[in-house]
Amino acid sequence: MSGFNTNTFRYFDSANENMRDPKWFTQNRELYEKNVKEPMNFLLNIISLELEDSLNGIDINKRMVTRPLRPKNKQLENGINKDFSYFTISEKRTSLFEWNPGIHFQIGHKADDNLIGVGLYMVSSRQMKLMRDAFFYGYENINKIIENKKFKSAWGEMAGEEYKRFPKAFDPDHPSAKFINKKQFYFSKNFKRTEIKSKDFAQKLVKDLKLAMPYFQWVRETVGVYQK
Repeated sequence: MSGFNTNTFRYFDSANENMRDPKWFTQNRELYEKNVKEPMNFLLNIISLELEDSLNGIDINKRMVTRPLRPKNKQLENGINKDFSYFTISEKRTSLFEWNPGIHFQIGHKADDNLIGVGLYMVSSRQMKLMRDAFFYGYENINKIIENKKFKSAWGEMAGEEYKRFPKAFDPDHPSAKFINKKQFYFSKNFKRTEIKSKDFAQKLVKDLKLAMPYFQWVRETVGVYQK
């Protein structure tokens, strides 16, 4: 079995009901291995093969898939067994205080758990300055990417929160103002369980990711990686 299925969500739903049971995962390890871990690795492999050229410099491997159990220091508050699974594809972090642009895929018990996001979510002050300058001074080029009909049909409008006060260093009447006022710079899609369980889910996901690659590459080139 290589794709997500009914048993994938049966695992997540059961994990939600047994989040604090220390014996539960041992009893359901096989369910996890076949219906969560295997499909997640399968999807990672397809993304790696199909988007190899666009994801240069990023080492895609099985360790990217989150572990099914929480670390001991978080078990008291949130329980032992996770009712979701995810992976994030990004360059290796070179700072404890900065995350790199990434592709984040997640599925789980809650409807809001089933999503994919592409871009920059946790933005450092260094990255914020670079992104704002890039949107302002290179607006025409990046706007062509974001306003591309196929891209917009697949990904819609940029997600994320906005600041209440517009940055003083920029013109609020400039066309790029809607991006400069953002706290995050990413696009996202949510999925229904039926979509995730469909046989062609991986192929459709890769198709959408290919449309997002010009934006993802632009963000990577704009912020680079923190240099020690």
